[in-house]
Amino acid sequence: MEWQVVKVKNGSGKNVPFVSIGRGQLDFNAVACELIGDEGSYKYAQFLMGKDKGKPVIAVKFLNEYEEDSVPITRKVQKEKIIAGMTVRNKGIVEELFGKDGANDGMVRHSVERVSDNILKILD
Repeated sequence: MEWQVVKVKNGSGKNVPFVSIGRGQLDFNAVACELIGDEGSYKYAQFLMGKDKGKPVIAVKFLNEYEEDSVPITRKVQKEKIIAGMTVRNKGIVEELFGKDGANDGMVRHSVERVSDNILKILD
């Protein structure tokens, strides 16, 4: 038998923009928030759906003011201080859009990419 060394990634993923999906919510990490220049002004989010080459694509649009069909954003807090990152909660919509990944007790990570100044697309 021939053995091969398995490469170990030294990065912790702290520099990768992602969203954790589960428990009826979307948790965007600090790096994802940096992509849209978030400095704490976004207060609401809208869920967007589109198609890319016939495949459904989901994105989130971040808003400073309430618009129809938007949900409030919760800021992440650690040791009583607001930290970078934000959470969008709406169990019904998250379960509808992401199926079991949106409903289960665990969280599933998905990479995100910036589509425009205030929109992040969720990647597979």
